[in-house]
Amino acid sequence: MGFSHRKSFKVAPGVRVTASKSGISYSAGTKGARVTKRADGRVQTSISVPGTGIRHTSSSKSRADEPVAERSAHQDHAREKRALEADYRRIYSTAVTEMRDRGFTADELVAQLRGQGVADRRLLRAVDDADKYLKRSAAQSAKQDAAIAKEQEIDELARGAARLLREGMKPRHVDARLKDQGVGFMMRGEVVSRAKKFNKHLR
Repeated sequence: MGFSHRKSFKVAPGVRVTASKSGISYSAGTKGARVTKRADGRVQTSISVPGTGIRHTSSSKSRADEPVAERSAHQDHAREKRALEADYRRIYSTAVTEMRDRGFTADELVAQLRGQGVADRRLLRAVDDADKYLKRSAAQSAKQDAAIAKEQEIDELARGAARLLREGMKPRHVDARLKDQGVGFMMRGEVVSRAKKFNKHLR
């Protein structure tokens, strides 16, 4: 964006926008303190004490002021980081598949990677992370299976208890029979309660 003349606009109390050939700059602050973001990317801070002549100004470097070698080092570091992240994701995904579908252990996969020349601990950790993920998934799956099995057991006992109640057996006698079958106190309460609901829906 180019401008033939320098133009300045006050957009809010204490905030001014200046447009010039070099671009747009922003300035904000009050008397005695002001921060300016210049068109070249520099940020300038000015602090003064009115009536004393004391004034301090500091300016940060723009990206363009950064030495070429330093910018190159930053770029190399960013490329290295992206490559490392891509390798981590690849090893993690492969490790999940190998351990879940082919039965490999984490130690076996780490040994394979070391044999292939992979020594970076950040990459080797991908195997350990994959192993932890599979173990968490297995634990959650087992917990869900146990909950489903318990629900089915309660439902089956409740249907039997409902039949006994319809035949005229008192709830306390049904509870006693369930106790004789080894059903725990909490589960017996759930079974009898569910049995009563079954019979209520049958009416």
